[in-house]
Amino acid sequence: MLLHWLVLVCSGGKSNSSVVLYHLGKTGVPRSHIYFQLLFALLPFFLLLLCCGFDFHSAVLSRHRKKEKMSTFQVHSKSAAGGTRIQFEMVPKFKRHRKKERFLRADTLSSPVNTYKIHKVLGQGVYGKVVECKNVDSKEKMAVKIVERNLSAAAVKEVSILKNLRQLDENKNNLVRFVEHFQQKGCSCLVFEILDMSLYDFLKKRSFNPLRVSEMRVIAQQMLVALNALKSIGLIHGDIKPDNIMLVNHTAQPFKIKLIDFGLAHSASKITAGTKIQAVGYRAPEVMLGCPMNEAIDMWSLGCVLAFMYLGRHLYPLRCEYESMRILVKMHATTGKGERSDTEAEDTRAFISLLKHILQLYPAKRIDPREALGHHFITLLLLKKL
Repeated sequence: MLLHWLVLVCSGGKSNSSVVLYHLGKTGVPRSHIYFQLLFALLPFFLLLLCCGFDFHSAVLSRHRKKEKMSTFQVHSKSAAGGTRIQFEMVPKFKRHRKKERFLRADTLSSPVNTYKIHKVLGQGVYGKVVECKNVDSKEKMAVKIVERNLSAAAVKEVSILKNLRQLDENKNNLVRFVEHFQQKGCSCLVFEILDMSLYDFLKKRSFNPLRVSEMRVIAQQMLVALNALKSIGLIHGDIKPDNIMLVNHTAQPFKIKLIDFGLAHSASKITAGTKIQAVGYRAPEVMLGCPMNEAIDMWSLGCVLAFMYLGRHLYPLRCEYESMRILVKMHATTGKGERSDTEAEDTRAFISLLKHILQLYPAKRIDPREALGHHFITLLLLKKL
């Protein structure tokens, strides 16, 4: 059938035998002319095969093309005399292999003095994971932070910081209680008291509806006590954010909080300018600019947390730019939610006053924890009962 079609094309639509013989070169027509006509006739056929996904190497006909490994572009910028030149480089995308889990549910973690049985994973990040465990002997629930072996140096530093915190009263100063640490399967295991939920999860659970100012006062006061205690021993937390502020028990002890996660903590006397710490949306200006820093950076982060509780959203879209912050702090005049009583308005004005003192651009002018504890927003007795 295909041969007959080719002959018809070559013969201009005539199908008698003399014309066929003529186009096959029997009548003295140059052979090259015949080849060109055959090539022209076969061209649509090859195009049809390509459209159908024919693989000429494997000779397999398929309606679907083979799925190729996707690639990504890597952008390189080079400065030149005329400006900046952008170069694109294809980078093959390799299949990611899931890491084999070192610790599974129902596994046990054993320190020299205690044995813990894993119940569930509470959280996971680049450092490793946090699991809920139960002490086999005392039946007490604990939180164990398992740090991957490639971050053992960071774990050693964190343990040193946590041991230093033991000179403080954890409950009185609203700091998480550190129990012990040990090694297992090459990983560092840090054991803490277990707490309820993070401030971020609490706000998420209530659809990020802003807290009342009187509720924020309770949290602000406890955080200021914690930061004042850290300042007394010359320690910078370096990662104040809603995820690291935990509610102890949001039903039995509403708004009782503790500060956790000292993985980015530094000694104020040893930290150097240019050290990149703090989450982006809670990062102090001096950290962004690579200027010398001290405990005042934690106060800036606390100000961002307070604004987050007040607005029900981040003060700015996770870009810590002072100008955006300055403009949004001015929003205190427009609460936009109904009328407030005189006492509530006074409470709000006091809160905004404290927030402005905390969100000072210059660290030297920024209020410190001790001064903030004496601010009239904290000492105000109006609406103190929730």
